[in-house]
Amino acid sequence: MNENAHAPYAELVDAFIKGWSELTVPASKQAAKGKREPTPQRAYLLFNRWDENPLAQALEQQFPKWVRDRFAVPDRQFESRAEHAPFLLELPEELVLSPADPQGRALREWLTHCLKFTAQQVGERTTKQDFCGVVISPASAQTIVRHWVALGDQRPPYEDESVLLRYQDPRVMQRVWVALSSVQQTRWLGPVTHWWSLVQPWGPINASPEPIEWFHARTPLLPHGTVADGSPRDLFDEAQWFLLSISPQANLLWRSYADHNVPIHAQPDADNLMQMLVDAAQMKLEGLNLEDYVWITWMHAPKEGLARARDWSQPHLAPTLNWIAAQLQDQPDARFSNLFVKATQPQR
Repeated sequence: MNENAHAPYAELVDAFIKGWSELTVPASKQAAKGKREPTPQRAYLLFNRWDENPLAQALEQQFPKWVRDRFAVPDRQFESRAEHAPFLLELPEELVLSPADPQGRALREWLTHCLKFTAQQVGERTTKQDFCGVVISPASAQTIVRHWVALGDQRPPYEDESVLLRYQDPRVMQRVWVALSSVQQTRWLGPVTHWWSLVQPWGPINASPEPIEWFHARTPLLPHGTVADGSPRDLFDEAQWFLLSISPQANLLWRSYADHNVPIHAQPDADNLMQMLVDAAQMKLEGLNLEDYVWITWMHAPKEGLARARDWSQPHLAPTLNWIAAQLQDQPDARFSNLFVKATQPQR
């Protein structure tokens, strides 16, 4: 094992365990300081799924008795398919109370391996992440999964039918979290007090590995008298709902630029790409047409000068975009790029 390569992930494990231990100070120490005995805080590993999860397979081989106590989220989308549902696995308190215990050391080593594996998936941007993070709560796993069943069953704004929210995916949470009010954050977390996951990159894909850090969400302190109870369903407004779905599209586009060897300085940054995705959503562009729109809008060839977004509001471009939008409404199978060429090529 390369200790230097392993060190950053071991430090992340230590940082989490330190944070957890500060919430689980033994009652005797609290009493000695004249403080009230703290509520025990449990820590749970959160995984995307059990089936076809290499981390879960390694866990089962190394800790077969422990993993039997996992709890899948019984969402209706996974009816009769519990092995494909997100699941929780409670961490033993020995990690903080008896750090020298052999079982605890073995588990720390496994967690270090887990974070190293996950960091690779994070860097790939567009792949599933088998390990989603760690949550801390005074509640039982059953209480948490009941909350997540409701959280996962979201109704988009102005729609009647609910859809499955991938709350467990850190890319989803991290994009929308800062846009939520304190009340919304509290309703998202429910019985969870702390939610740790690896920071998800946001921007052009850099050839150099980005620093691996924790993203740490915690229950906010609400103003006196503020009530945040109620169902976590119907939690988001229209702008927030857009942020929930933005990561897959943005990362696919940045991956496409990287695969085409477009230099980082010539790629759209986060703000520019976000604006283009907002504009594309207003035109109801999806899939390949969405990708076409971004590639055509973002001018990055050297002969075009500095990389920048095409201004579609200019008099010679606005009619072109309006015509393309009308054609796409009449011809759902048409391609944005083909229509753009047809609209802009010289007439013979």
